[in-house]
Amino acid sequence: MRLTVTLLAAFALAGAAVYAYLGMNENAAAPAVEHTAPGLPGSPDFTRTGAAPLIDFSGVQVQLGGEPTRVLVLGTAHLNALPEDAFSPDHLDLVIDRLTDWAPQIIAIEAVDGRTCDTLRRYGNLYPGVADSYCYDPAPALDSLQMDQPAAALAALTTLSEWPEQPGASDRRQLAAQFFGAGEPWSAALQWSRLDSADRIAADGVSEALRDQLDRMLTSRNENNLLALRLAGALGLERLAAMDDHSADIIQVLAPPELGPVIQSVWQADHPRDAEMAEARDGYMGSPEAVLDGYRFLNSAPYQRYVIEGDFGRAAATPESDAVARQYVAWWQVRGLRMAANVVEASGNRPGARVLVIVGASHKAYFDAYLDQMHDIELVDVEAVLADPEISADAP
Repeated sequence: MRLTVTLLAAFALAGAAVYAYLGMNENAAAPAVEHTAPGLPGSPDFTRTGAAPLIDFSGVQVQLGGEPTRVLVLGTAHLNALPEDAFSPDHLDLVIDRLTDWAPQIIAIEAVDGRTCDTLRRYGNLYPGVADSYCYDPAPALDSLQMDQPAAALAALTTLSEWPEQPGASDRRQLAAQFFGAGEPWSAALQWSRLDSADRIAADGVSEALRDQLDRMLTSRNENNLLALRLAGALGLERLAAMDDHSADIIQVLAPPELGPVIQSVWQADHPRDAEMAEARDGYMGSPEAVLDGYRFLNSAPYQRYVIEGDFGRAAATPESDAVARQYVAWWQVRGLRMAANVVEASGNRPGARVLVIVGASHKAYFDAYLDQMHDIELVDVEAVLADPEISADAP
């Protein structure tokens, strides 16, 4: 039996609600709030009931060739969902300053890559509406380049391998067209953003339709534009790593119709900290200082625990309809595992690199746990990076 496209959309809307900005007073620091008492339905408290893994992979292998790959997972609100009258892009200035000081060499974003989008389109009967929701149509670039998507992907890699030290406007326009045709629109937008406005013209494989699309992307209030592109430009990076995954949506498609109402009941259940979170919501908007503290809170253990207790953990604990809500949890875990694998792939050819992952805040705890199982990945503390550099030690 199949979930309807309406229910798939409901999952997306619920995700946006989970990512809502929650906060405290503008001048407050991220609080050390005690965990909710164990026993609350959905609490992320675990006990071993079966065999333990033969090897504990957490941490970094003691004997390692070279430095570990350092990964900072930054949970974020989906910024385009915030009210325009309360949030201005320049309110991200302090966050971007702190991240620039940390100087990531790879930035991974919550966007679906070209190969996965191609799969979602070719298997569209199994993924109704998913590609339309999460993928840009590469046609405006492919028509101009007279290539198919795999050819555009190879062309982009070839162009990057021969990239001049001082690329000209023509170089950037050509690479933007190739990236867009490859299904990597945010890397295309990054190249477009690094052009002077007078050079953002239809030429070198950029059609008028593609020019207009890239112009629109540079006005987006999405964090891929407001955070990732701005930071990548400041650091001189030439591409972004798209690491989202929606191939796991097949679990939703195959789920029984009972899943929808059960998940709605999970989301509507009361949590003892709901009032506290709701009261604090507006405190993290209105100034760069407030937004900086908001990011510190979104990435704190108390907030991460609250999210799990009100969503995935509660779903895992829900027995109704033969524990159908665990199918939703399975979808979330499969999606997260594939996203984390994409982060490992993005850094795989650069051992020892500093990697910034910008992802919806509900993914944060899961990403940290999954990435901590890799031989050579060292997690970086968000609080250490975002804290006031005058009163805190340098982050690793």
